[in-house]
Amino acid sequence: MNVAYAYEYPADDIEVRSGHPRFILDQLQKRAEVRRVFPLDRRSRYRFAPKALFHRLTGRTYRPDREPALLQSYARQISRAVGNGQVDCVFAPDSTVLTCLDTDIPKVFCADATFANVVDAYDEYRNCAPSYADMAHAQEAQALATCSAAIYPSVWAAQSAIDHYGAAPEKVHVLPFGANVSVPPRRSVDLAIERRRFNPMRLLFIGREWRRKGADIVLEACRIARRSGVRLTVDIVGLEQTPEALPSFVRNHGALRKSDPVEKRRLEELLAEAHLLFVPSRAENFGIAFSEAAAYGVPSLASDVGGIPTVVRDDVSGYALPAGSSPEHYASVIRDCAQDTGRYRELAHSSRHFYERHLSWDLFGERLMAIVGAAGAAGAGHASPHDQLVAEAAG
Repeated sequence: MNVAYAYEYPADDIEVRSGHPRFILDQLQKRAEVRRVFPLDRRSRYRFAPKALFHRLTGRTYRPDREPALLQSYARQISRAVGNGQVDCVFAPDSTVLTCLDTDIPKVFCADATFANVVDAYDEYRNCAPSYADMAHAQEAQALATCSAAIYPSVWAAQSAIDHYGAAPEKVHVLPFGANVSVPPRRSVDLAIERRRFNPMRLLFIGREWRRKGADIVLEACRIARRSGVRLTVDIVGLEQTPEALPSFVRNHGALRKSDPVEKRRLEELLAEAHLLFVPSRAENFGIAFSEAAAYGVPSLASDVGGIPTVVRDDVSGYALPAGSSPEHYASVIRDCAQDTGRYRELAHSSRHFYERHLSWDLFGERLMAIVGAAGAAGAGHASPHDQLVAEAAG
């Protein structure tokens, strides 16, 4: 099979979008002939600079990323690159670049969320100018109406495509993202889990945004757990500087770029040494760090917002507490893990098993190729939207 991979950014750069465009590219290249149509020329964005300045002065959020003229420019570039060549499918790792592409070739995209998912949830999408919001919703609807298949990493995002944009359920699929780190063999993870000691317990926070990722909740919950007698330390990854002074039991390791072999190895060491990944996000499309933790047999302690419940299953790969849970609630879970080490080890082994059955990139690649191969086929005989999405998320 021949697949054209189109994207506005360099999809082979592991630092782009937390690395998932690169890992999807790797999976496609294992299984198909891939024509690289990236990075696309984005210079036409500059024509919207006056519009961006106007909205900035009025205190409104505006981004040129969904402007029809920009999307038409992408479509022309993709058409030229594909030409009359033998291409069976055009793929993109988001919903935007294929929106205006008029072609008989099946179009498949994989996005981590819809615009309806992120508006007013992420800081960069708060207080949107009404004209921008209308344009973004229209772009999502058009992308879904004209594609052969739309892939999302969570049930939450996939259901939004159906509920908010009227996407045909038979062409909406759930494929969770894998781990963007080196994955150790199952046997070595099993041995590491049995060797973990809790004196102290090590918690790991991974995130680039202090408040959205819940770092303030992490610190307060850990203070409470320590006051109740739990010996613990916290390692922070993702932030070069923190907005507040850190207590003595917390160590900040900086951003740890995966493009740097030394820094990537240090991240993997921290994953291997952790007892829990603790990221109680206030908003989250998916959270690749949760897949990475599961690969190392590390349960996650998180909130149940956004796409997290697809990757953090209660009592299977960790605990996803209700949105708005107090630091005391998180502290009680930490305390229970420290006190019942037998149950903790069962959960750790279960986390790795869950990774192997549902979260590996190889599994993603196999399912992606099945979807790409069937793109454009009639959707008769499908299960109901909810049953289909839940079944795919469960593997």
